Amino acid sequence: MPIVKKPLKTLFEAMFHGKRSFADFMREASEDDLGRTHIRQGAKRRELVSPSERLRAYHSFLRLFLVDFLPVHEKSVFSYRKGVSARAAVEQHAPSRHFFVTDIESFFPSLTRGIVRETITNAMAEIPIADLSDHLEHVLDLLCVDDAVPIGFSTSPGLSNAALYPFDAAFHARCQQLGVIYTRYADDIVLSSGERSAVQEGEVALNELLDRMFRGELRLHRGKSKYLHVGGKIKLLGMVLLPNRTISVDTSVKDEIETMLHLYLRDRERFNKMLEVGSAKTEARLAGLLNYVNTVDQSYLEKLRRKYGAAVVDMFLHRSFG
Repeated sequence: MPIVKKPLKTLFEAMFHGKRSFADFMREASEDDLGRTHIRQGAKRRELVSPSERLRAYHSFLRLFLVDFLPVHEKSVFSYRKGVSARAAVEQHAPSRHFFVTDIESFFPSLTRGIVRETITNAMAEIPIADLSDHLEHVLDLLCVDDAVPIGFSTSPGLSNAALYPFDAAFHARCQQLGVIYTRYADDIVLSSGERSAVQEGEVALNELLDRMFRGELRLHRGKSKYLHVGGKIKLLGMVLLPNRTISVDTSVKDEIETMLHLYLRDRERFNKMLEVGSAKTEARLAGLLNYVNTVDQSYLEKLRRKYGAAVVDMFLHRSFG
């Protein structure tokens, strides 16, 4: 079915029904719209941008009528897709014996305004905005901060998937020729095969193609790149691929969960103090960990129910913690 295109203003008014004005949408975002904070990830500090309520509303509009129409290479990309989890990416590698894991350095900030412009322009035929080319630079103003994709915008994950679509498609095809399995989850890349030599060839092709297609703007994080093999610990995307090819959570996560459940049941005072952030946030941390287990390893979740009681485990699974 051909895409039915309508002017940007028509789509805007159809969504907001007069609650917001198109003139305000066309107004340039100011520093008041950008709540800038810094977060520490390992040794690095990254800027997190929290958009104002006004800008969040316009991002919802752009996500619905633009970002959600951008292409994603579904055979290799498992991030930021509804109904798809990181576990699905790890499952692809279960038959393999040799692995290469790496990530893209400074992922979102490396996706420049020029890359976003090219991504949207290449997908213009699939986007239902008839006059998008007339408004493209203003749209880029709303999607980018300091000429790059920011961490914190709801539009950034979808843009990141689409920006790498040509690379994902080309590299997936190359990996099929090499007998290598390729998956990407946001900036995390995993290659695997039954043969180490195939994985090594895949790493060479990965570097060459990434450099050629993005002209050096996207680079692998050399300090986090490593080879793994069956016989050693296979940790992929925070999960562990066990010798029997099943997937579970890392031992460190299991230890934290079981310590927290034990203290919750046996010593509530120590439980409330263990993270030094108050009882509500400690309970929220435990709930988050158990929900993570729920998506990764149901057999381990059943073990926790048997050991600590189904009632307490399910309470943390299903209760909302503020």
